Amino acid sequence: MFPGAALAAFLFLVVRGAAASDDPQEILENVRKKYDSIRDAELRFTQRTRFPQSTLEQRAKGTLYLKKEHKYRIETDDQTVVTDGETVWSYSVPNRQVLIDRFKPSDRSFSPERILGGATDDYAANVLGREKSGNTECIVLKLIPRGEGSLMTSLRLWVDPSEWLVRMAELTDVNGKVTTYTVSDIKLNPGLSDSRFVLQIPEGAEVVDMR
Repeated sequence: MFPGAALAAFLFLVVRGAAASDDPQEILENVRKKYDSIRDAELRFTQRTRFPQSTLEQRAKGTLYLKKEHKYRIETDDQTVVTDGETVWSYSVPNRQVLIDRFKPSDRSFSPERILGGATDDYAANVLGREKSGNTECIVLKLIPRGEGSLMTSLRLWVDPSEWLVRMAELTDVNGKVTTYTVSDIKLNPGLSDSRFVLQIPEGAEVVDMR
C-alpha cells in the first residue's frame, strides 16, 4: 500500500487517436492500452481535501514522478514520499522525520499505477455526463467498487475526449473524506533516472525504520 495522500496522486494519462465515446468500458480500455506504452511520467497537480461534517479544507500543490514498475516520488511542501518498488520512504518536512517501510501493494488501495492503468477490474463504471474542468469539456466517469473491502467508495474521473487526458480525479474514502486532484501539467516518457526513486535522507533528520 502506498502511504498517505500520495496514494492517489496521480492519476493522469494521455490517450491519442481515439474518437470520443460515452461507453465507459471503451474509455477505460483506451486508458489501459496507453498506459502499457508509457515508461515514465512527470505530473504537476493541485490537491484539495474535504472532511465529512466539517468546513475544514486542506489544499496543496505537488509533483508526481512515476516509472514502471512500482516506482513513485510525490513531492509537496510538507512531505516527500518515495518508493523504488521495494522500499518506501516518507519524509515529513515539519517534523524532520523519515519513516522507512517495505512497499506493500494492495488490491484495496489506489496507487498512481492502478489509476493510470485503468483501476477497473473490480469496479463498475458509468458515465455521469459532461462537465468542464478548467476550459476543457470532459466526460465524467464514476467508478464504484463491485465488492467489499475497498478503501474507496467511489472514484470520479474527468476525461478530455479530444486526447483522453484525465484532467481531474475525485476520490471518496470509506470515512467520507473527499480528495480532488487537478493536473496542471504532464510530461510523458521524460526519461527519469532510477536514482530519483531512492530518497536521499536529509542531514539531521530522525529515521524510523519499520521494516
